[in-house]
Amino acid sequence: MVLLLTSCAKDLITGKSTLNYYKIEDEPKLGQQVLEAQTAELKHQKKAIDSKKNAKDVKRIRTIVKRLAKVSHHPEFPFEAHLADLPIVNAWCAPGGKIMVYEGLWDPKEGLIEKGNDAQLAAVLGHEIAHATARHVTESLSKNMTIAIAGAVASSAIASGSAEGADLFGQMFDQGMNLFIPSYSRKNELEADRIGLLYMAEAGYDPREAVKIWKKAAKGKKGERTSIFASHPASGERAKQLEKYLPEAIKVYEKRQAKVSDYLKRLPHQGWPASVSDTFARHP
Repeated sequence: MVLLLTSCAKDLITGKSTLNYYKIEDEPKLGQQVLEAQTAELKHQKKAIDSKKNAKDVKRIRTIVKRLAKVSHHPEFPFEAHLADLPIVNAWCAPGGKIMVYEGLWDPKEGLIEKGNDAQLAAVLGHEIAHATARHVTESLSKNMTIAIAGAVASSAIASGSAEGADLFGQMFDQGMNLFIPSYSRKNELEADRIGLLYMAEAGYDPREAVKIWKKAAKGKKGERTSIFASHPASGERAKQLEKYLPEAIKVYEKRQAKVSDYLKRLPHQGWPASVSDTFARHP
């Protein structure tokens, strides 16, 4: 059972005043409910999760998540990442760090990122993780419901797949099944863009790749509600906003790179990686 407290205080990440009935320790409980419900639905529809054919990609995703989680505002969250074999161009991070990536994210024709490009994948994952650390889901729940209804949904609606849970947590029917696809306000998306950009830079991923893919997202097909393209206006507004934060992110990234390079210089050469990127790969 999730316990709720009436709370209106300053958000530790964004600095804004916000209403949130949920305690920070409730976030992983909600996220676990979402993940279990989605996993059960995928298995019921005989859709593979973390399949053997995607073993390398699953490992890659988890390595990137580990690095991003370490530099996030809530590294204590029990982060967990999975890859579903579905042609959906999206990924999400439920409250408390429960992550699902869909294989369509790097589809050669319809996807958003280049397969094997860790920086681009980190841009997407950093953005989704930022939604969780900024507590956007529970903030939205608190704004749209009374404390009594919020408690009821937290306790049963998500796990049972009720209409209330679907509306609040963005479930949609696609690919012949119910899918959890969060829907955030434009303000929350912009917050996650900036926070995620800094996460990826601090974790050692080039933030310029984020601007590149969000520009691509603005040009993508808007028809599919389950697609990541749906949340990016054709005007390219979000990419333009992100460009304003890029100089700050590049400074963070270059400082991180310089720190690792200095670390390498002080180590014996034999048996150690020859580049900064190799160092991150061995020591995430």
